[in-house]
Amino acid sequence: MPKRRKNYRWLWGLIFLILIVATVVVAILVRNNLFGEKPKENNQNTSQNNTDDQKNDDKKEDDAKKPEETPAKKEDVPQYTGDNPNKANSLSGVISYADVSGEDLVIRVNIDQFLSNGNCTINIVKNGSVVLTQTAGIMESVSTSTCDGFKIPVSGLPKGDLQLEVLVESEGKSGKITGRVRI
Repeated sequence: MPKRRKNYRWLWGLIFLILIVATVVVAILVRNNLFGEKPKENNQNTSQNNTDDQKNDDKKEDDAKKPEETPAKKEDVPQYTGDNPNKANSLSGVISYADVSGEDLVIRVNIDQFLSNGNCTINIVKNGSVVLTQTAGIMESVSTSTCDGFKIPVSGLPKGDLQLEVLVESEGKSGKITGRVRI
């Protein structure tokens, strides 16, 4: 029988230890306010908070009485450095991405001007000869534009270095954007 009492003492000791650890964990959580409860305020701070709330309400009323400011027109806020590209005689841009993705050559072209319509025609050239021509529309962005994108099956293209020539046409203006890609 003495053996049996030792087993119970060990069990009671383990339960007591678990209760102590649980109490410490709960105390830490409460102290760090991790249960999501808002901390209680002192009576002294409450009167000051009421005054602050009243000041904020007064400020909101004053703001409501002020006439609304008109936002700047799109033409008033420059979206570029240097000369305004929208006033240029020709269109310009850059081939921002040209690489093989899976079975396709994917090409993305950014246009410096804000255009709401038009076309981008890409010529893929190898050794001075046009290998493939494809046309895409133009998509407008906030202050610039982009070609709708080109996705060309690699199986129809020769291997090696290729020149990319993108002709952009919109609103009576045109421009040529060039680049290279290796397949």
